[in-house]
Amino acid sequence: MIIVNKILFFLVSFFFFSLQTQASSLQNLEVLNGTLSREFESTNNVYSVLLETGEETLEVKYETVDPNAIVHIYNEKFEVGGENKTLIEVTNQDGTKETYTFYLEQETVASVFDEALLATNEIEPKEIPFLSVYVGAGCFLLIVLLFKLLVLGFKKKNVK
Repeated sequence: MIIVNKILFFLVSFFFFSLQTQASSLQNLEVLNGTLSREFESTNNVYSVLLETGEETLEVKYETVDPNAIVHIYNEKFEVGGENKTLIEVTNQDGTKETYTFYLEQETVASVFDEALLATNEIEPKEIPFLSVYVGAGCFLLIVLLFKLLVLGFKKKNVK
């Protein structure tokens, strides 16, 4: 009887805990003006977001598991040199909370590198003449050397 009580207690505790944490989470989330680092899952609470060029505010569309949940979004504005961490806090009707963290980045980094490349006056890479011939010859010599060492190097000499 004690074992049955322990199993029953475990099952009730497990289902109560899973319902409690599931009810306060987001069911679905979509970033409207950027790209998530990975596909959204309600069990993952940390993401990074690459905002589109010129965007300064994170815009999201979401669905909660509990239709009566209250959602607060904190610090959704991107600031250059700022912390750029947006928090989405979901509070369920029974008071349980879950927080999702989004680290914001902007696409402007690529344009900085493009400008640096233009400043160096080396837009087109220089080609080394006969590079493929040198690489091919080096690979051939390496294969011949490995063949000699592995196949021919382990043969025993017959002594008369």
